[in-house]
Amino acid sequence: MKKRTLLTLIVACIALIGVFAWKGLDAPIKPQAQNQWLSEPFQGITAYDELMRAIDTHAVCIKNTQCLPINDLTIPTVYLSLGGNSDGLHQGIKRFSDGRFIQVFAEDDLSQLDTLQAERIILSLHPVHPDSLTIDAWIWDALKRVPAAKERIVLTFGKIPSQMTALLSTFDGILMAPENHTHMQDRISQQVMGAIPIEGKLRQSLGVFKRGTGIKVPVNGRLRFSTPEELKMRSSDFNRIDQLAKNGITSGAYPGCQLIVAVKGSIIYRKSFGNFTYESTSKNVENEDVYDIASITKIASSTLIAMKLHYEKKLDLNASLGAYIPEVTGETPYRSIIIREMMCHQAGLEPFIPFYKRTLTEEKPLAPWYNESKDEEHGLEVANELFLKTAYKDSMYARILRNPLKEKKYVYSDLCYYFMQPIFEKITGEKQDQYVRKHIYSLMGLRYINYKPLLYYTKSQIVPTENDQYFRKQLLQGHVHDPGAAMLGGVGGHAGLFSNATDLAGIMQLFLNNGQYAGQQFFDKETVRYFTSAQYPGNKRGIGFDRPSPNGGGTCDELASQQSFGHSGFTGTLAWADPKNEVVFVFLSNRVHPSQDNWKLRDMGIRTNIQHVVYEIVNARYGK
Repeated sequence: MKKRTLLTLIVACIALIGVFAWKGLDAPIKPQAQNQWLSEPFQGITAYDELMRAIDTHAVCIKNTQCLPINDLTIPTVYLSLGGNSDGLHQGIKRFSDGRFIQVFAEDDLSQLDTLQAERIILSLHPVHPDSLTIDAWIWDALKRVPAAKERIVLTFGKIPSQMTALLSTFDGILMAPENHTHMQDRISQQVMGAIPIEGKLRQSLGVFKRGTGIKVPVNGRLRFSTPEELKMRSSDFNRIDQLAKNGITSGAYPGCQLIVAVKGSIIYRKSFGNFTYESTSKNVENEDVYDIASITKIASSTLIAMKLHYEKKLDLNASLGAYIPEVTGETPYRSIIIREMMCHQAGLEPFIPFYKRTLTEEKPLAPWYNESKDEEHGLEVANELFLKTAYKDSMYARILRNPLKEKKYVYSDLCYYFMQPIFEKITGEKQDQYVRKHIYSLMGLRYINYKPLLYYTKSQIVPTENDQYFRKQLLQGHVHDPGAAMLGGVGGHAGLFSNATDLAGIMQLFLNNGQYAGQQFFDKETVRYFTSAQYPGNKRGIGFDRPSPNGGGTCDELASQQSFGHSGFTGTLAWADPKNEVVFVFLSNRVHPSQDNWKLRDMGIRTNIQHVVYEIVNARYGK
C-alpha cells in the first residue's frame, strides 16, 4: 500500500512539473554571460590597463540630470535588468550598494514591472544571446512598462537603434556601453557609483544625439576596484603578501585575517585568509565579514567626528573639558584639560583602568551589578545575556576623576577618549554611534562598519574575538572585546567599532581625499593637515592619529613616509594612509582568539612586514 501511494505521488509530481513547463511557469533559464569580445575596438587587446582604457573611452553618457554618479545610497533603489546575463553589473554594484535586484530574462516574466515601486530605478538593457550585440525588440517594448520614480537611470549594453533614442530620453540619466561583456558590466557599475569617471563620446550620430556627444561625469571620491595591472604592476608580485598572511595563520598568530591595499584611489589587493577560529569546522573568513577593530575606533569614529565638527566650527580643540562637559568634570583639575592635548595623549591621564574588576564577585559578574536580561535598572549590554547597571557608567567617570593628573607628556591612554564621547553627544544631541552612522558612514555608502554589530549583521558575519575567562566568562562574538567599552554599552570613544577591511579602507581614503567622499564634503584639506601633524615636542602623535617615529617605522613600516598616519588595534588590526605615496593599507585579524595573551602577531612583525612588501612594489613602480 505504501509503495503504491509513493508511486502515485511521484507520477503526480512529474505531471505537475509538465503542466508548469507547458504553461511557461517554470523558472526562466539565465542566459550565459558574454566572455568574448565581439567588436573590433576590444578584440586583440591583451594588456589589462589598455582594455580598461578602451572600455572607458567607449562608455558614453548622453543625458544626466545630476543623477550620475550616484552619491546618496540611502535612497531605496531597484536595480532592474532586462534581457541577457547581468551578473557582472549586479555583482559590481553590490560592492557599493544594497538594494533590490531584479533580473528579467524573458518577455513572459515582465509582469514583475506592473507592481514595481521605488524612489530610484536603475534599469539595464542587455542582449539575450552572449554572441550578439542586438538588444531584443521585446526589451525595447518593455521600456514603456517601467514605472515612474523620482529618479530613473538607464544603462544599455549593446547596439542602440536610432528610433529608440526618444524612448531612452524619458529617463533622467542615460549611460551607453557597446557590449555586454562581464568586464564592461563591472566597469559601468563603478562609473555609475562614481569610482571611475565617464569621459567617452559618441563616435557616430545616434538619433538626436550628434557625433561627439558625451557628458563628462567626474568621480565622487569612492575607491574603485581594480587590479595591479591597471597601475602597471603585476598581481604575481603580491603573492608574497599571500605567503606572509598564511604564515601568520600556520604559526598560530591569528586564525584568519583580511587585507586591503589601495594605491592612487584603486583597491588593487583585497583578500581574506583563514577561518573565524582555529577549529577545523570554523567558517572561512570572507571579505564582507566584520572584525572588532579595537583602538582604530579612535580615528574611524572619534577623530573622524572631531574633524567634521571642527570643520563646521562646532568644536574648539583649544577649549577645555570644562567648557563643554562641566557636568562630567565638576570642579576637578580635569575641567582644565585642553581637548587637543587630550586627543594627543598629552594630558597626564592614566593609561588604563580595569573598571570591571570592582564589579566581580568571586571572580564572576554577579548581582547587584549584572542581570541576565535587560530591565529598567540594567541597560548596558556587556555580553550575551549579561547586562550591567546603567548607573555604573557614572561610577566609571567618577573613578577616572579621582585619579590625580600626572605630568603633561606623551602617555598613550584610552581614558582620553572616554571624555570625547560626552563632548560629541553634547554638541550634536545624538549618541555617538547614531551620529557617526547617520551623518558619515551612511552618506559615504559604508555598510560594514558599525558599533553594536549584532543589530546589523548575523553572527555568521562577525568574527569572534577572545574566549573571555577573566570577566564575561564566554566567547565574545559581536560584543566589543575592550572591557571598558563593553561597560559603556558597547559604544566608546576609544573602542567599540566593528568593520570589514573594505569599509575601513574607505575611511582612510576619505582622509587622503581631504575630506571628500561620495560627493560629500565632510571636512577640508587644512583640517586633515592639522589633525595629522605632530602637535607637541617629544610626541609623534597627531590629533587622534598615530604617526611614524621620527626616524621612520614604529607602528607602521619604515618605508612609510613621514606624512603618513593611521592607528593600530589591540585585537590585531592596523589601518594606515600615506598621502605622499597615495597608499592605503588595512590589516584586520583576531589575534586575541582564543586568548589576548597571544602576541605572535606583534613579535613576528606580520603587519609591518606585509606593509613593507606593499611599499617595495609601489616604489618599484613609481621610482620612489
